[in-house]
Amino acid sequence: MNMHHEKASGRLEQAARQDGWIQRLEQARQRRDHLEMARLLLAAADQAMAEAGPDDETLEHAQWLLARTQRSVSATGSHAEGIRATAELLEAMDRLLRMWVERDRPAAARLAIEQVRDTAFDLARRVERSEDLGLRCTLLLRTADVLERIGDAVDAQSLRARAFHRLGSALGGVDIALAA
Repeated sequence: MNMHHEKASGRLEQAARQDGWIQRLEQARQRRDHLEMARLLLAAADQAMAEAGPDDETLEHAQWLLARTQRSVSATGSHAEGIRATAELLEAMDRLLRMWVERDRPAAARLAIEQVRDTAFDLARRVERSEDLGLRCTLLLRTADVLERIGDAVDAQSLRARAFHRLGSALGGVDIALAA
């Protein structure tokens, strides 16, 4: 852990103690409740991004928290709540990426893009196992939007096509054309 991360972590940890976040995280860890751990870590990352000052420390801490969140959501399996948590993680990673771009930090942005892409493809893979057609189509489309924002138009279009194909199949073979 670098010095900047330690300072940001220390400030946020002090605030977290005040609301019992650390205790809740430890309890979730002991219960092996990966979904609760993911939710707590994601909330902490969101807070860090919201409180980011002019230096990069807090954003580095948010990135660290999101990496820990990714581990937790990966352990949640393919049930709907775990998949939704993965979608929330993807969108938080996308927000962090945009913050790095706004700060003109190309190295951090490149790392964030890779994390966004990895999470997007993990989400697309996991959502395909869902029996819930609405969840599947909605999250494939949300994932496509994120991929589009990072400049991956080809994969975004592919995910949209998959979502509309699934929807068309469910509607009895109705052909849903994508506008080019």
